[in-house]
Amino acid sequence: MDLEQTLTQLRSMRLTTMATALDNQLKNADRTSLSQEEFVAMLVQEEYSARHNRRLSRMIGKANFKPEQACLENINYTAQRGFMKKDLQVFTSSNWITNAQNVIITGATGTGKTYIAEAIGLQACHQGFSVVKIRYKRLFEEIQAARATGMYLKYLETIEKIKILIIDDFVMETITNSEQGDLMEIIEDRGQKNPIIVTTQYPINKWHTLLPDPTIADAICDRLIHTAIKLNLKGESMRSKSEKPC
Repeated sequence: MDLEQTLTQLRSMRLTTMATALDNQLKNADRTSLSQEEFVAMLVQEEYSARHNRRLSRMIGKANFKPEQACLENINYTAQRGFMKKDLQVFTSSNWITNAQNVIITGATGTGKTYIAEAIGLQACHQGFSVVKIRYKRLFEEIQAARATGMYLKYLETIEKIKILIIDDFVMETITNSEQGDLMEIIEDRGQKNPIIVTTQYPINKWHTLLPDPTIADAICDRLIHTAIKLNLKGESMRSKSEKPC
């Protein structure tokens, strides 16, 4: 079998990166320094890395993160902010995800809640988990649109399959009894399988009063708060400084 036929077959199987690497290596005078096993391993690694990077790029694109792409390494760790680097070390492992531990990030406006939530989400993407961030108000707009088009159950199924759901600005908007029921449905469906990250300006002990039905509010608060990892951000607004709000 000649080289062109091999390259054609690789490309027909969508192994384009491997085909390119093979073509480049066969034209490289130094390729004889590799054993047959090393040569094959190199080709496989090139294809694997390219596919991994494409998948990661797609996952990050679907996550709805801000363009600056927050990351744990760039977070400004100071005691004045109410947390230290060791408090976020738990997110360098995937244990909190597999254990379905929710994450609650509270603090005044501008303290970097969303940035930290996105940094945690990006780390999870790198670990191979799907993440989607959605604003609290936008969540109910999407639910309403799905219900109007007869896609409500399909929408709930889609939300349920997302490994990590980030709800930004939690309880920051007034919702109806029906919307509160929808929220309960989403939280209940995720159960002990997939974690939720919430960011909010309101302390946990105020949530109950911001939801219209006390009974359902009890259930929502219990499911979100129980065993959750909690971060309460403090200090002045990061937006008043020249650096990014991280």
